[in-house]
Amino acid sequence: ESSPGDAWSRASWSCQLVDMCAWLAFASAQVLSSVWASAKNDPGLQDRTHSFQQSVALHGDEHLTNVVVWPNTPGATFDAWADGVADPMPYAYTGADARYDPPASLQNYEAAWALDERTRKMALLVLDMEEDYRSQVSSAIPSSKRVLDAFRARGLPIFWTNWAKTSAMGGGGTDRFYGFRGISNGENPNFVHKSAATMEELAPVTEIEKAREIKSLHFSKFADRHADGREILMPMLDELGIDTIVIVGSWTDICVLTTAYEAADRYGLDVIVVPDATATGVLGHNAALFLMAHVVAKLVPSAELAAFIGSAPASILPVPVPVARLPGPPPPP
Repeated sequence: ESSPGDAWSRASWSCQLVDMCAWLAFASAQVLSSVWASAKNDPGLQDRTHSFQQSVALHGDEHLTNVVVWPNTPGATFDAWADGVADPMPYAYTGADARYDPPASLQNYEAAWALDERTRKMALLVLDMEEDYRSQVSSAIPSSKRVLDAFRARGLPIFWTNWAKTSAMGGGGTDRFYGFRGISNGENPNFVHKSAATMEELAPVTEIEKAREIKSLHFSKFADRHADGREILMPMLDELGIDTIVIVGSWTDICVLTTAYEAADRYGLDVIVVPDATATGVLGHNAALFLMAHVVAKLVPSAELAAFIGSAPASILPVPVPVARLPGPPPPP
């Protein structure tokens, strides 16, 4: 005959077993469930136009107007696009594995928005037009200056970056990609800078402009940080309420490309790339322009953009200059 103590012991074990089963069920759910990203605090998903959801409600059932569909037939080439720049790598996608049928067609997208469709607060980014790169990217100087002059004439904000990484700072993924050779003889493109000084024709002049020149260590200019870990560029843009950035400079297929992608995807900005005001020292110039134009940016030639800005449209809002100097740590000794 069992005692009350035995009954209590059995009940205790039963409770522990239930608790263990509940914990295992919880743990199993944590392992097997998908991880859902949240839009709650994501700056890339904020609607800087304050009108996107209203537009979805009005036009969400309509067909896209910013896409060209190409038949994916054997021998097909995709040899032109909306801005008249040839696709540098025409091909017909046939699928990586013969066991699977390739898509019957391929889509080519371009920006759905127009320059003058809404009011904008615009800033210009002059990327890595530094003296060390003059021999490779000088073709972009005249067009970059045309856009720079247009922004200055309207009193619109301008930011500069210059590549300043040295091999002593190296070790990250891009450094390992380019490797540890070719440092002293200047062959390694990841460590070719000497002065990190902007070309004289495009250099910042005023104190406010000089305070907006960033000595950069990353392909994406949004990735640069102060010594204490704070981001550098995006807080400057946020302080001014910028919602649209214009990019000129170099290198098209490295810093321009990565900055454009991150501006649109991570920070939710509208991106304009000026094709004739970009240049590179490697093979990917046209390929990079092609990718940006069909994924994240509107390509606007320098003459067209300068004329648009110079016409003083009401859609370009003035950006007040902050009273205080933009915050930043003192330069390294």
